Amino acid sequence: MKRAIPLLLLLAGCGLWPVLAASAGTETADSTVSERVHSNAESQLLAVLNLAQQGEYDTAINDLSDLIEARPNFRLAQLVYGELMVARSGRSIDPAISEKMRDQRDALLDEAKTRWAHRVSAATDGKVPDVILQMAPEYEHAIVVDLSNNRLYLFANDQGVPRLISDFYTTIGRGGAGKQVEGDMRTPIGIYHITRYINDNGLPELYGVGALPVNYPNALDRARGRTGYGIWLHGVPRTTYSRTPRASEGCVVIANDDFESIRDHVDVGTTPVIMTTGIDWVPAADVEAQRTALLSAVESWRHSWQAIDTKSYLTYYAPDFVSDDGRDKAAFATYKKQINASKTNITVDLSDISIFRYPGEDRMMKVTFNQNYTSNNYHAEDRKTQYWQQNDDGQWQIVLETEKD
Repeated sequence: MKRAIPLLLLLAGCGLWPVLAASAGTETADSTVSERVHSNAESQLLAVLNLAQQGEYDTAINDLSDLIEARPNFRLAQLVYGELMVARSGRSIDPAISEKMRDQRDALLDEAKTRWAHRVSAATDGKVPDVILQMAPEYEHAIVVDLSNNRLYLFANDQGVPRLISDFYTTIGRGGAGKQVEGDMRTPIGIYHITRYINDNGLPELYGVGALPVNYPNALDRARGRTGYGIWLHGVPRTTYSRTPRASEGCVVIANDDFESIRDHVDVGTTPVIMTTGIDWVPAADVEAQRTALLSAVESWRHSWQAIDTKSYLTYYAPDFVSDDGRDKAAFATYKKQINASKTNITVDLSDISIFRYPGEDRMMKVTFNQNYTSNNYHAEDRKTQYWQQNDDGQWQIVLETEKD
């Protein structure tokens, strides 16, 4: 009997071995999905791990040699190759390796576990992430980063519903998820957008082939007192293919090949980037009730404003509401009463509404729309962002409103 390699034993110890064994007979179906959602290098590596689990060391080694020839800086592939060679020879890993080498090996094994866990658990066909309830036409694509599972998903906008077109392994901050202060080495949780594209001519080698900065801290981050800057989605140095799961200073880092594959799908200033801890994949119909309930609240808010019913209008603003110019609920109410006192008629039209569940916040939605406002003495067209939160009584109220987010 051939000896199990340490890598596979480690996968087994994490509860993945039974799934691995069960998946051996369904490789054809799985590979179809893999070709659609994974990078080629990752698909090849996962196929090698599957062969190794079945004891097909010679075939696995040959296939892995091809991968390493094409991606010589893929360190995880090199580690797996070395351990396969050791396993085939019947020897064991040298227990006297240095502490530094052991730490590097452990980090790469974490990467292997992360990649394999995604492969055996991803069942996303016909389902959508519950963080996206509705996408306006202006959002041709959306990015969702699952920080807990080191995965970046790229979605196309299919008539307002997100459709998965690709996903990639990613690295996050050394401090984990949930950035609070500058220097904590954490990756933020929230909803952002790309502010610009920086090509590799203007970057140190650390960032690889390019970078896509996001607008952290956004309006909600600032309202929550979060600090820091320089959160980017970027590539890796050309001396490596990928980095281990927690290795950045807070940025989201992906392989250069993967970065280039998503770059053309990003619209600067528009494409939403949702950073969350875990994703609930649900049938598209399951978000309908929540979307309908929130759209009903938005419509009632709009109707009260248009009816110049200031008392009713203000009930849609939470007691802890803050406007983008710093007004609290009391100051905002005084301001609106003064404004509406001069109105004899108001028309408010909303269009291109998008709704996203805000990660890391209790029962909160981010709503964006185009607003066309006309009254007897004023006209304005704006792009508005509102953060709606459901209170303990089940009422949806606005906690933050901005035109700059």
